[in-house]
Amino acid sequence: MKITKLFVYSSIIGLLFTNQPIQAQNQLEDAIKQLTGDNVKGYIQPFVTAMGANLNSGLYHSADISEIGLTFRIDLIGMGTLIGDAEKKYRAKNPFDGSEVETATLYGEQGAIVRLDSLTEYHFQNGQIKANILPFFLPQLTIGDIFGTQAIIRYVPIPEVNKVPKINIFGIGARHCVGRYLPVIPVNLSASIFYQSLSIGNLFDASTFSIGAQVSKSFAVLTLYGGLQYENISMDVTYDFAGQIPGLINRGEKISVSMNGENHFRGTAGLNINLAILNIFADINIGTSTVISGGIGFGF
Repeated sequence: MKITKLFVYSSIIGLLFTNQPIQAQNQLEDAIKQLTGDNVKGYIQPFVTAMGANLNSGLYHSADISEIGLTFRIDLIGMGTLIGDAEKKYRAKNPFDGSEVETATLYGEQGAIVRLDSLTEYHFQNGQIKANILPFFLPQLTIGDIFGTQAIIRYVPIPEVNKVPKINIFGIGARHCVGRYLPVIPVNLSASIFYQSLSIGNLFDASTFSIGAQVSKSFAVLTLYGGLQYENISMDVTYDFAGQIPGLINRGEKISVSMNGENHFRGTAGLNINLAILNIFADINIGTSTVISGGIGFGF
């Protein structure tokens, strides 16, 4: 199946995107609503993990925070979580007898078919996103420095347009210079804490949290930076079941599941080129998921 209008629209305004063609209907949402609560978790687990990995990326590009000064910078950040073969299949529950069936996640190919008898069969959902990377894009505002502290803000409000559901992203956090409490050292050290929320219509409602430590060293216009980070994402998925499993689940039955992403720890290594009021940065993040991040920043 082709990628949904929701995801194409989201890519234009800086959320999710893929290079697949679209159809008029929101196929991903339709596919999810065909799944039982037992199976929806496995179907979208790779998406939840990748979404959390993306949202928790691009938060810093240096550990240098002054004691008292002025920082005002707008960053345009792109990131992408790599999708491997392991994220394209999961072990689903056969709705007829409860046995395990290997079938496609939303990144996979064709869904498996199971039969109750010669007249009754159930077709698990096909994959909806044919991609080896889930790209993402966000603006970010950094303001500081007060007593070695910076504030970080992300905000993306998107109204409902042409049946594409309302989408909201909000994030707020802080970074603090840890090096100010240590003897003179040849590198910059800082720590961060960050919270974000994401909602997509009435289907997805998620929040992320991260806490980390960063280090950087500058050489003229070049800054090398890295860090360690603990993170998570929790997502609630709520919908009315729209599938057909005769005698087992009724259409319209309310299904609500809560899920957590699988990415919890990451290491980051990157570089930032500072050209007066222009910054160009890129990094790689290694954890359960691998994320590539980069972008440009304007400010001082």
